[in-house]
Amino acid sequence: MKSFGAFLFHHSFSWAGEKLISISFGDLNPFPLRQIRNRRAYHLEKVRLELTELEAIREDFLRERDTSPDKGELVSDEEEDT
Repeated sequence: MKSFGAFLFHHSFSWAGEKLISISFGDLNPFPLRQIRNRRAYHLEKVRLELTELEAIREDFLRERDTSPDKGELVSDEEEDT
């Protein structure tokens, strides 16, 4: 009979723990999963747009560098002064 009492105590304790977890991460959660997903999707789209813009800037830079007369050669400050 002693083990049955321990079983009931453990069962009720684990049920109470599960209930507390459910309340804290479900009912009282200030960040519902739907809201998190929406914000994640919004910011992901923003980042993708910025990456597209940066890639266009990079392509323009490379195109200008390839068509410039000095072909993108680096000149040191000392050589530039002379």
